[in-house]
Amino acid sequence: MSGTSSLRRSTRLLGVATAITFAGCSDSIVDPTADCSIPAMDLVDGGIDRSSIPALLNPGVAKQLDPLLLFVSNRDRVIGITFNDQPLAIPHRLLWWHEIVNLEVPGEAITVTYSPLTGSSLVFDRSGVGVDTFSVSRYVVDSNLVLEDESGSLWPQLSRGARCGIRDGADLAVVPYQEVNLGGWLSQHPDSWIVHTATEFDFLYSLYPYGDYEQNDSRFLYPVGGLDSRRPAKERVLGIPSGTGGIAVPLPVLSDLASVNNDLVWAANLSLDGEPIVVFWNSPVEGAVAYRAEANGQDLTFEVRDGERIDLETGSSWVFQGEAVSGPLDGQRLEKIADAHVSFWFAWARFQPDTEVWSPPETLASVLDRREPLSWSEAWEHAAHRDLEPTSRP
Repeated sequence: MSGTSSLRRSTRLLGVATAITFAGCSDSIVDPTADCSIPAMDLVDGGIDRSSIPALLNPGVAKQLDPLLLFVSNRDRVIGITFNDQPLAIPHRLLWWHEIVNLEVPGEAITVTYSPLTGSSLVFDRSGVGVDTFSVSRYVVDSNLVLEDESGSLWPQLSRGARCGIRDGADLAVVPYQEVNLGGWLSQHPDSWIVHTATEFDFLYSLYPYGDYEQNDSRFLYPVGGLDSRRPAKERVLGIPSGTGGIAVPLPVLSDLASVNNDLVWAANLSLDGEPIVVFWNSPVEGAVAYRAEANGQDLTFEVRDGERIDLETGSSWVFQGEAVSGPLDGQRLEKIADAHVSFWFAWARFQPDTEVWSPPETLASVLDRREPLSWSEAWEHAAHRDLEPTSRP
């Protein structure tokens, strides 16, 4: 039986769970497609197989070495956030099956989303839009997850706001996050909590439910509009939006550049709307973060020397978390760009059609010619820990 069939069978057998366990798909109070600011034809009805995907509400958490976390390994991708003043990791393995995790404590309400069919991660602050919880709607737009609130309004994830229903036009505030592997997140946050799989559902969280979907030559499960051929359709990019455009930074390109001389880290300098930006990459943690390239009132540009990111203006050394750890700017921090997010290229280009694509300062071919790749375990020992400073520095 295919992974998709397994998902369908499991969701059809879902029983009624307690309200504190998950936020299920609500019955629409109004027809959500009757009043849309996007063409109604863009909404593809995925049927019961999608609307039965249960969003979680305040799921259980544990710390590393807990038996409840045996389903996840250090190489598995997670969405890492700070919630209720605590670091928290939500594994993709759990989000493949739930797509939405609603978190709330008094004074703080956020929603963590991952759309497996578009490879896109976004974290939203829902406290300002009057939404109690989000659920997974039965619709997709260009394969992208569409969230639904209790009023029946529809919120395409990559639109970052409501586009159908009585809340049409409301925009969500985004919350910065890291998408890295679990080992990389725990290196930065050794005391992090991790969402576990004691969810009252019998999903096979250790298995990817979509077969070979992430391969570039595999089919799409739902209709997708015209594809932008500048990059492979299902290549992961870190996108920084601006209006209907922005700039996309292909993660495999950063990985290949970081392989030069086995440095395994990289700093990509770019400009968007006249503002200097830098994207830090770390190969062992398999992640990238975008920052405003400014500190202490000074614009900065970066290069990698002997496995360290050095700004050319002061000679200070910077780690993955955007903090200077030596030099004149020691202790200064770069501002993270909150709305930067990871997505498959095809989805980023569909929702940001006027996007640019960042290109490296030298051709990829010349980089590959010079590369002497390490295994992942060797790379981890070589570079991961020296580039990741724990959050509590002495």
